[in-house]
Amino acid sequence: MFLLALLIAVGPASTAVQKSNDKVRTALTALFKAEGPAKAKARTQARAAVAALIDFEALAKATMGKHWEELKPAERTHYAEALKGAMEASYLAKMQENKGSGVDPKSVRNEILGEEPQESRVLVKSRVTSGTDSVKVDYLMEKEPRGWRAVDVLTEDVSLVETYRDQVTRLLPKKGVAGLIAALEKKRKAFEAQADAPAPAAPAK
Repeated sequence: MFLLALLIAVGPASTAVQKSNDKVRTALTALFKAEGPAKAKARTQARAAVAALIDFEALAKATMGKHWEELKPAERTHYAEALKGAMEASYLAKMQENKGSGVDPKSVRNEILGEEPQESRVLVKSRVTSGTDSVKVDYLMEKEPRGWRAVDVLTEDVSLVETYRDQVTRLLPKKGVAGLIAALEKKRKAFEAQADAPAPAAPAK
């Protein structure tokens, strides 16, 4: 049984998740240590690593649901870019929170727990551990021309697609597409400011 679990864990979808997470961790380690102009370069590299794993265009279409067909091509593009910016900035800000506690992203461990077929997709189950804290992160993977990519990410069974779809349902009727994009860009800027804030000073001994 243990051997079977190992064989499942090294499937192509799981391998794609592990390789991408390794690249993300390397980029975040550089971002963790960067200062001044080097920080912008490190953030760009970190975002590129995240984008290699997550299909933000698929996420944008899924979060918009039935409204996607109602959007003009330019609106689709702008919404997808705004969503991508907010999601990436949110992820990096959360990782940067560790800076205040002195936790280097290099010490974070990503453990693949196995795969579960989901019709034409594969759910890759994983656990992220940092010190004594751990969180379950699952990736709904789909085979695309450029390889396996995540079309949804579930953190402790909370779907990223469903979370942002709820936001679309709430804001789109009130503010329209332009208002929704503006809200996402505002969120991105807030996350970036959070990530760039200096770490709190260590308490005096």
